[in-house]
Amino acid sequence: MKFILPWRKRVASKQVEIKPDIEFSDSGEIGNFDEKIYLELNPDVAAAGIDPREHYIRHGMRELRIASLPIVNGLQNFSINLETILVVSHEASRTGAPVLSFNIARELTKKYNVVNLILGKGALEELFLFNNSSFLTVDNLRVHPPLTRLLINHLCQQSNFKFAIVNSIESRVVLECLSKNDIPTVSLIHEFASYTRPEDAFRRTLFWSNEVVFSANVVRDNALSEYPELGLRHTHIFPQGRCLLPADDMSSSDFEGECERIRGLMRPKDLDPEATLILGAGFVQIRKGIDLFIECATRVIRSPGGEKCRFIWIGKGYDPEGDVAYSVYIKDQIERSGLKSHIVFIGETPAIEVAYEEADLFLLSSRLDPLPNVAIEVMSHGVPVLCFDKTTGIADFLIKNGLRDFCVAQYIDTAEMAQKILALVHSKPLYQFVARQCQQASVEYFDMQRYVGQLEQLGNDAAIQVEQEKLDIQTILDSNLFQVDFAGFPYETGESSENRVRSYVRSWASGIGRRKPFPGFHPGIYLEQHGVRTPGVDPLADYIRSGCPQGVWNYSVISDRMPIDIKNLPDNKRVALHIHAYYPDLLPAIVEALEFNKIHPDLFVSVQDERALEVAREMLGVYSSNVVDIQIVPNRGRDIGPFLTQFGKALLKQYEFIGHLHTKKSIDVKDAQMGQQWYRFLLVNLLGSDTFSMADAILCKLNAEPAIGIIFPDDPNVMNWEKNADYASSLVQKMGIEKLPNEFLFPMGTMFWARADAIKRLIELNLAWEDYPVEPLPYDGSLLHALERMVGLPDHNYQIATTYTTGMTR
Repeated sequence: MKFILPWRKRVASKQVEIKPDIEFSDSGEIGNFDEKIYLELNPDVAAAGIDPREHYIRHGMRELRIASLPIVNGLQNFSINLETILVVSHEASRTGAPVLSFNIARELTKKYNVVNLILGKGALEELFLFNNSSFLTVDNLRVHPPLTRLLINHLCQQSNFKFAIVNSIESRVVLECLSKNDIPTVSLIHEFASYTRPEDAFRRTLFWSNEVVFSANVVRDNALSEYPELGLRHTHIFPQGRCLLPADDMSSSDFEGECERIRGLMRPKDLDPEATLILGAGFVQIRKGIDLFIECATRVIRSPGGEKCRFIWIGKGYDPEGDVAYSVYIKDQIERSGLKSHIVFIGETPAIEVAYEEADLFLLSSRLDPLPNVAIEVMSHGVPVLCFDKTTGIADFLIKNGLRDFCVAQYIDTAEMAQKILALVHSKPLYQFVARQCQQASVEYFDMQRYVGQLEQLGNDAAIQVEQEKLDIQTILDSNLFQVDFAGFPYETGESSENRVRSYVRSWASGIGRRKPFPGFHPGIYLEQHGVRTPGVDPLADYIRSGCPQGVWNYSVISDRMPIDIKNLPDNKRVALHIHAYYPDLLPAIVEALEFNKIHPDLFVSVQDERALEVAREMLGVYSSNVVDIQIVPNRGRDIGPFLTQFGKALLKQYEFIGHLHTKKSIDVKDAQMGQQWYRFLLVNLLGSDTFSMADAILCKLNAEPAIGIIFPDDPNVMNWEKNADYASSLVQKMGIEKLPNEFLFPMGTMFWARADAIKRLIELNLAWEDYPVEPLPYDGSLLHALERMVGLPDHNYQIATTYTTGMTR
């Protein structure tokens, strides 16, 4: 059956036309040329001070430079009685996400005006012209942020969008611009975080989206494993509805001819009438698991009764002559397995429904495939679908409907998959039961009308959220509490105060990249311990409206703008500093920073080997006070192991105040400069600089105020347990902690000064070297990362204080 869409017709009055071409009048004037736009999109021209019109005529036209925004026509023809929705698709190809966008837009036009913004060309482009729908295709928008900003601003000025549905993480380029125009957004995520690149793509999408919808549990779980902070926000899992494929442009006779061709390829005349056809589909790439499809075929065909099975793959990309990355190996696998007569590849076809009608089984062999339309569609034709567990949302559906034993094999277990295929081939009653169950359950489960209704409700919820965020942003701006040089994201330097506060509010609304607004206040602790009057309100905005109540969310801050009362400085002999010198070449920076202070603590140093020992002795030879001990330690426990296990008890016995530093290079961080900035941030905030003696200020504070137990830099980034809660729970009972808080302060980087009694219970864990995990360690999620956080939970008799140096942030 070929789905002919009754709404598929050209409605010229509703079309959004794109006229980027520049025209010349009889007098030589340039038409459709926008001088302001040209200068904004071409900063080199603006910087050179060249006349923009002259530059465009002489150079820009030939260089295909953008000289104006696309002219959008047709929006004025929308019904004034209907609200307008924006639907964004990353391209207009006849593939999963664009086809879904097409169906969502179709459903929405029953109640709304719809503008489709398409970020890449494709076969579906003109098919978006139906009923009240408009479309605008801008092919280079995803790689041109300035053009994105100008175009989105322009669209938002022309249309009062109620909300936007941004389909696919590949459409994320529009999200920040929509947010800054106060347009509520609902993002639909089908991709797996584990294969989505660049790595910050997911973070930026989650950060700027008001509502996030995953297509399946397996997709959300994968995102959560990659980005644990995602667990801090509420997201949704909605299975998409069944998508109707838009009709192809070919004539009826050509289409019938294509149908016959596909039938002939699938069931040639010499094929056994009782042969079982097992279908696979999709672009030929490793993610789709065509090699697994062939491996399953091999096992089936070599089994009794399996010789009558024929395996067919439909989709683009099989090119063994040109594709040496995958296709050539697929061809070789088929030939070496002796399956040339049992496996056939068919290219993409508009007659795919014929393949569904001819197929007996559908094998979804993908390694990762969120919720493929083809699987949903083939089940609606009464064809059983089989897949691997933990690879697709289709597995969730099949398991939920009692089909695990018949249709879902263990992860990438081709032997089990072959057994399940053969069971269906050999038992007609079982086959009929599974086919009927797949068809009936899929029709009910994958309901497009219900799906779009759910998205509509989320759009309405997002609109309420955006209005609240606007109020919260204004409240924070009016309070003058937000400290840009501390709280603002470093990459946003130069942005307006409003936009930087907006990003701060989004960090707490999204749970991604959460920041503190100023030193001495932790919004997460306020949210957990005090709460907000209205759910969804920003915790800082609520704090301000509540009169800035004092509580555990507030803490003392030592600033470089505060005077140091030197009479409170303890004697050197009461103070020790442990330095773990894994990189002894960095010791001079620590010694130099120490010399900015009057305090000269006794030093205890740990190194990894004899060579490092020699370097450390040489580097520390210039220190003006006592180097008490230098010890070679095992490469276990990184910096915290040597502190606790090698020196902990001696330090606890002999000293009242103890510091802990280490030589940090952050070689596991790809951005080396970021690691260097963090290390400088830590040293300046713990030891000081030539303009301020921070170590003196810290030791004076500890000596003068017995209630203060530990002091460390006030890091603007907010983190909690992340992947480390399970490791921490094993230490809780030993340390006498009744309950772990969700939100708390701790020294990121594990560098601090402390009163010995305040960290006594941490040292008295009596950890041995073998208790520490063996290198290499993950970036997060280990006993050491848990211990880093446990330092921030001093004995309940003590308080935490932090340090802040003007202009130092990260």
